[in-house]
Amino acid sequence: MAGHIRMGSITSRDAVESCLERTNAVNPRLNAIVFSDPDRARLNADQADADVRSGKPLGLLHGVPVTIKLNVDVEGEATDNGVPAFKDRIAPGDSTVVSNLRKAGAINIGRTNTPPFSFRWFTENPLHGRTWNPWDEGITSGGSSGGAGVSVAAGMCPLAHGTDIAGSIRYPAYVNGLVGLRATPGRIPAFHPTTGLRFLGLQTISSQGPIARKVRDVTIGLSAMSAADRRDPMWVPAHMDFPDDQLAVTVALVDEIPNAALAPDVKAALHQAARYLEQAGYKIEYATPPGIVAAVEIWQSIVMTEGKLGMADAVLAMKDERILRSVTNMAAGAPVVDLAGYATAIARRDELRRQWNEFMLRYPLILLPSSCSLPMAWDADLGSTADMLDVLANQSPLISIAALCLPGLSVPTGLAGKLPIGVQLVADSFREQRLLVAGSIIERHANMPNAYDLS
Repeated sequence: MAGHIRMGSITSRDAVESCLERTNAVNPRLNAIVFSDPDRARLNADQADADVRSGKPLGLLHGVPVTIKLNVDVEGEATDNGVPAFKDRIAPGDSTVVSNLRKAGAINIGRTNTPPFSFRWFTENPLHGRTWNPWDEGITSGGSSGGAGVSVAAGMCPLAHGTDIAGSIRYPAYVNGLVGLRATPGRIPAFHPTTGLRFLGLQTISSQGPIARKVRDVTIGLSAMSAADRRDPMWVPAHMDFPDDQLAVTVALVDEIPNAALAPDVKAALHQAARYLEQAGYKIEYATPPGIVAAVEIWQSIVMTEGKLGMADAVLAMKDERILRSVTNMAAGAPVVDLAGYATAIARRDELRRQWNEFMLRYPLILLPSSCSLPMAWDADLGSTADMLDVLANQSPLISIAALCLPGLSVPTGLAGKLPIGVQLVADSFREQRLLVAGSIIERHANMPNAYDLS
């Protein structure tokens, strides 16, 4: 699309109108985009077309429509994060990732839905309602970037912005049959004028990234989002490309997860993806990285402790039974730590990360589940504490990677019956290109239909 706009075979206005038309047709049923300013999008598209005609330098995403998640700032729009109390929290400026997308020439056509505080794997909230999965309304659309995933899966836009603190990019990609990249924390700058201060865990665990239908689109999205912005002191001017990105390396195939039983279709998808990589010259060995269960406990100790410093009171004030039940269940299953316990969890995280670094010296690429189960039915987190512990165990491949501040790529491999299924690739910090190269190999062989092609 960006190439056609640069060449003039289509205009940005054509692309924007096409996405708006599709949104008008399917969004009333799916509820992925919950705020849109079509007139502003059209004006920006017209300016993009004028820039093409005048011969100005054009960015990677010049004229391309994108969606932006509700938990980051777009100047002049509400950053409500699915919380009724924030519905009038108008952003005085753009978040760094939004600013970078604008610099790359992207056109924001809408804001995508999220659970309250972006804190569930199920996207619904009392302010905007539920976002439905276009494959099957009985399964979750994912979370917390569920609206982002559905906006791409249903053909409303070619590229969506998401955030990920426990799988919030990778899980919506998994359940919607898409490619989703959690970049290394520090790769994509993260400053939000409306929220300001961020606690240590959020700084080091939370990440951002693109969701799209193809690896090549995620690659372009990553480059656009990662431009320098010194408003985020955690941003790292790391190399995007390394000389050995294209090399076929030794892969750790992880088809057993402690405390969780892999669904047969999940295990089959892993083995199939491993065969694709092996055919391309990668060496496959069965291996399990250290401390996956410990990483989840560390994540709980850090994130849930920080949640008590602000989010807990706000959740209570909402008086919404669903988010309260989900957060309460997660808190009930988390270790109870004091200040010393919190500090110790951070120290334990660094020690476990050292062990993973040693593991990745032997296995520069790790192939493991995105989730141990098929896409969850709605509200699987709202039962008992034991039910939540089962959810956490099944989602441990997502949570552990976030806890260790690593990048992860969810890649679709096809369908399990009528539901999307896929795998996750993990590499060392700032080695996203290694993930994307391997992901493109899996994608090349996978037979993944589009949700919007289904009757």
